[in-house]
Formats: sequence, structure tokens, C-alpha cells
Amino acid sequence: MKKFLSAPFLLGVGTRIGSQIIAFVLVMIASRYLGLTAFGTYALAWAAAVVANTFVFTGLYQAVLRSDDADREMDQLFYLMLGVGLVGSTIIAGAGLLAPGAVGAALLAIAPIPTLQSLPAWNEARLVQSGRVRSASAYTLAAEASALGVALVGFRHGMGIGSLIAARYGAVLVAAVLTTALSPRLPRLRRVPGTARRSLRTALPLWATASVGMFSNYGADLMLGIFLNPAAVGAYRGGARIAMTASDVVVQPLMMLTWARFSRLERNGELSRLGAAWHETISFSVALIWPVMASVALLSRDLVLTLFNETWLAAAGVVSILAIARSFQSFSVLLEPTMICSGRPGVQLRIRAIGAAILLVALLVLGRHGGEMAAIAQLLTGLCVALLALHAMLGQLGLGPHAALAAMRPGAGLTLACIAVIIATRELRADWPGPQGLGLTVALLALVWVGIMALFLRKGILVLPAA
Repeated sequence: MKKFLSAPFLLGVGTRIGSQIIAFVLVMIASRYLGLTAFGTYALAWAAAVVANTFVFTGLYQAVLRSDDADREMDQLFYLMLGVGLVGSTIIAGAGLLAPGAVGAALLAIAPIPTLQSLPAWNEARLVQSGRVRSASAYTLAAEASALGVALVGFRHGMGIGSLIAARYGAVLVAAVLTTALSPRLPRLRRVPGTARRSLRTALPLWATASVGMFSNYGADLMLGIFLNPAAVGAYRGGARIAMTASDVVVQPLMMLTWARFSRLERNGELSRLGAAWHETISFSVALIWPVMASVALLSRDLVLTLFNETWLAAAGVVSILAIARSFQSFSVLLEPTMICSGRPGVQLRIRAIGAAILLVALLVLGRHGGEMAAIAQLLTGLCVALLALHAMLGQLGLGPHAALAAMRPGAGLTLACIAVIIATRELRADWPGPQGLGLTVALLALVWVGIMALFLRKGILVLPAA
């Protein structure tokens, strides 16, 4: 039991759940102090920072994990990460100078964040590379807690969206201090010939994929901001936050462990074991993501009323549609580590590019008409990308369709059980509207899910992911 509870994935999920809960509470608190226009202004600025931060935590981050001579190349990789952060900060600052009014001011205020993120990203990558996945997961909880504290102080002093911006600086500062304490080494000025060339071979396809992924995640915000207004962005982002939080809680720790495991197999010349590792990971992924997303989709109205208020009720439809769209991540989540580590980076890049093209067309046709239509565009894109990714991965690993079907069965059973619980507790939520009925339903769902998962793990039907 001690080994089970201390497994890297469970610890990663635990810290991620805590971090996401704190981040979600921050949005709930902001909804009490800010209108949709002000929140949408911050959401647009923070979307730009998230995109830039993703490039810092992607590409060169995986180059650290894949390095065959990490001790010699580590220092130069930090300065490459720092350069990526500086580019992102410069672009955001330039956009801030061009954007009008409050949106421009928010962009300028948030611009330094990507540069500051380079040190936590470098430290985290070194922790994962050395097998300290638990440490790499745990610090985010303290960082988000500090952000919540900073925001609360700011709101009480009437700082408006400045409270949310200051919170992001607080999180970065705490992350930098904690990750440096966990791995006490500062980068030195040292150049190793060939490091940049080798690292860029890993980074470039991942950056291209990240560009597509960021457009997929935040293209709707930009489209609503262009064709409608910041208030529309605020409503969409508020609803999307529920679906994104529910999926990111399990996807992010799973991705961290998957990259560590697949990279280790690649370094050790054990590519023949990728197929088995893929099957175990995707089975666990489906068993996690499908039940959660199905529950969120069916309970979207109750979630919006409980977590926000009646003025945000229009977001319920966005939550349901995006939850279904996010369920397709259980297939596409392994595309990058599978293709990169098996020597086929171009495949995942083409698939993500096709997905971006589909999303662009869908958003231009549907997204300009409101949040729910933008969510439908995400749903259509997610389905297409999942099918293409599944076909490519099965072909690369030499697996047949039966392998995918076998991987889905445990998760499908869990999902049906969760749907049955939600249907059976419909009258309970009607008799006890609000937090009481929803809380009891969620508690019962958790008991059913944990019980069935424990049975599957005990019988060997599912295997707990490990680095």
C-alpha cells in the first residue's frame, strides 16, 4: 500500500489536483470581483503568456530528458531555454504596444513571465531527467498556493485584474526558489559543441506541435476576441476552465511519466518494448479521462451553478461540449512521445498541422457565432486528430486495431458505471439542489471509480504508469 500510494503517477495526480483546485478557486474568486469584460481582458493576456511559456517547457525540455551527456550539455541548454523565453516576452510586449487600451496594458504587464519561467523549466527538466518525478510534480502545488494568496491580497486592496497578474509573478518566483532548492545548481557559462544542433533536432518538431496545440487550446479565445469582445472571451474561458481543469489533472502527470519512460527505453535501445508500454499507458489514459469527461459533460449545468452563478449559466453548454472534445485526448496524448522516441517526428507534425487546419476552418465558420459553436469546432477537430493519431501510432508500433479496442475496454466499462451513477442520482440532485446534491453525486462517483480502478489494478487489467 505504501508503494502504491507513493507511486510517481499518483503523487503527480495528487499535486496536480491540488494545483488545479487552487487555480480554479482563483477563477471562482475572480468572478466575484471582476466582470466578464475585465476577466476576458486578463484571459487574452494570459493566453499569450501561456503560449510563450509552453515553448519554454517544450522542446528543449525534452532535449534535456533525451541527452546522452546531460552533465556537459545542461548549462548550454539553460541558455537556449532563456533565449526562447526572451523571444516570447518580446513578442508579447510588441503586441501590447499595438493593442488598444486595457488589453495592451495587460499584455505589457504579463510580458516578462516567459523569460522568468526559463529557470523553473530548466530545473524541472533536470529533476525529471534524474528520475525525481515526485519532486518535479510537487513544487507546482506551492507555486499555485502562493498565487492564490497574492491574488486575494490584491483583490482586497482593489487591484482588479492587477491581482491576477501579480499572482502569476508570485507563482513564478516560488517555483524558481523551490526548484533551485530541490536541485541546487545554477547554470554556468559553458558551451559544448554540437549541443544546440542536437537539441534542436528534438525541439523543432515539438515546437511545431506546440504551436498547433496552443492554437487548438486558445484559438477560440482569439477568434471570440477578434469578432466579438473581451466579455465573450471571459464567458468562454470561464466555461472552458472546468473542462480543462478536469482533464489536465490527469493528463499532465501522465505525460510527464510517459516522456520519462519512453525516453528511457529509447536511450537503452529497448524500442521493441515501446508497444507494450504504449498499450499499458493508453489503457490507463482511457480509464482516467473517459469517466471524468463523461461525468463533467453530464453534470455541466450543476457545476456552473455551483462553482460560478446563474449569470454564467450559458457556459454550461461550453463545458459539456469541451468535456467530450477533451475525452479524445486519451488517444492523441501519446502521439508525440511515441513518434519522437521511435524516430518519426515528421508524422506527429503532419497530424497536428492537419488538426490546426481543420480547427482554423471550423473556427472561421462556427467560432465567430459564440462560445458553444467555438466548442463544437474544438470537438470536430479533436475527433479527427484522435483518429489520425491512433492510426499512425498503431502502424508505427506494429499493432492492429484489436490492440486499440482492447485498450478501450476497461475505460469504457468505468465510463458506463459513472454514467449509471449520475442517472441514478438525478432525483437526489433535484431534491437537494446546489452544492449538497452535487457533492454527494461526486463523492459517490469517486467511490465507484476508485473501487473499480483498484479491482482492475489488482487483477492486472490495468498497470499503474511509472517512469
